[in-house]
Amino acid sequence: MRGWKVIERKIEQSVSLAQAHIIIEDAGFTEYFTNSEHTIFKRAGKQLAIDGKNFSLEVTLAKMNVGLFFRIRYDTFVLFDTGDLEKLADELVAKLKV
Repeated sequence: MRGWKVIERKIEQSVSLAQAHIIIEDAGFTEYFTNSEHTIFKRAGKQLAIDGKNFSLEVTLAKMNVGLFFRIRYDTFVLFDTGDLEKLADELVAKLKV
């Protein structure tokens, strides 16, 4: 994998956007931008790391007609991914489901 890896999920049975804010902040992310329809969170990290969880990350949450749209990506250029981003996405999505 090269470049900007993005993982997106549609969570139909999800907590509210307000509850999701709390869950994502508890996971170490800080609110970067928000409006009534979506929020972008960022988590500081390293520019050079072996473990994908140590890179800077960005999470986006958005309202859908039913549930939430979730997107996570490295907030830096990554040469390859060992599956760490996918694992973290799965962990966070599990917390956002009802």
